[in-house]
Amino acid sequence: MHQHNSSAQERIIGLDAIRTLAILAVVFSHTFYFLGPATSPTGAGRLLGRLIDWMQPLGALGVELFFVLSGFLIGTMLIKTYVTSDFSAKEVRLFLQRRWFRTLPSYWLILTINIVLYQIMGFSKIEPSKALFYPFFQNVWQPHPPYFFGEVWSLSVEEWSYLILPISLWGITKLVAPKNKKVFLIQFLVLFAFTFILFRTLNAAQPINGEDIDAGIRKVVLFRLDALVYGIIMAYVHFFKRDWLHQFRRPLLALSIIGTVLLYYCLYPKGLDLNHCSDYPRKFYVDAFLYLLLPLNFSLLLPFANSVRSIPNKLLSGLIRHISKISYSMYLIHYSLLFIPFFSFITIDNHYQVWALYMLYWILLIGASSLLYRYFELPIMNLRDKLK
Repeated sequence: MHQHNSSAQERIIGLDAIRTLAILAVVFSHTFYFLGPATSPTGAGRLLGRLIDWMQPLGALGVELFFVLSGFLIGTMLIKTYVTSDFSAKEVRLFLQRRWFRTLPSYWLILTINIVLYQIMGFSKIEPSKALFYPFFQNVWQPHPPYFFGEVWSLSVEEWSYLILPISLWGITKLVAPKNKKVFLIQFLVLFAFTFILFRTLNAAQPINGEDIDAGIRKVVLFRLDALVYGIIMAYVHFFKRDWLHQFRRPLLALSIIGTVLLYYCLYPKGLDLNHCSDYPRKFYVDAFLYLLLPLNFSLLLPFANSVRSIPNKLLSGLIRHISKISYSMYLIHYSLLFIPFFSFITIDNHYQVWALYMLYWILLIGASSLLYRYFELPIMNLRDKLK
């Protein structure tokens, strides 16, 4: 969900396109049902109804895209720091400082606005449990609270990953003092991923949060801390075997596209609908391995995306770059702050008015996100760069 503060010359349009696809998938999956009154049994209305159905699994896929992309980007920085320096406590602190300057201020701002807004509108009260959201404690081992700022479960996964992974790497490195840091690093990453695969496997045998895979596994930090690691592993391969990875970027892209189609069908409510399967042993394997397959599949997209440095169409290129820059703001604003309080309760039957209101939603979302990025996120990132 997060990107680096880089100039247009430094940005990689292929990675920006991945981020743009991810945020659009998330927003459409959360809001496209608003167009339900414009559906009909025949013609264009029937097609719209199918599109609404097809949009449902895209949010889950979009979040997994965000995870691996974040892993690839922070992994590139982390790997370079690790292998070219003594990886001191100071360097870990600077790494965390850069991440937290990028992510926490905007999150805390929108969280506070949501708490106050929901109190004013009567959706929920200001209560002590809301304080858990500030340090991302709301879904560390238990399901995320369902009726307040539900989309930020994924931010908890990312923030805890940013904290635990580099600190663990630093601590174990100091303890073991490896002679070959290159080999040790990949061993650490594989072991880190395996640890949380094992957690999910044990939980699949005896679920601690009930049978709902979405609430009990997907959105719980304890079971998802490996979500970014697959992007970091791809960054590792890119760092040490760049030419080899570049050579196979197209076959890897093809594999990822095929895998995405298959995984979409697995999640689609009118397909296999694995999120709601209950028969043993299929549910065991889904609970244990689905959230290994999803990020692993999307990590295969990254070598090709990273190789795309320009798009001939300047309008399309500019649109992708802008949506990518404001994607974090869009994620924070799109649902709990904008859609739920101001659009989700509107009841209207006129097809044209429904489309007009949905277009207004997108205008407000892009506008508000652009303002948040321009006048809040960007100044804070500039301050961060001055402090370093």
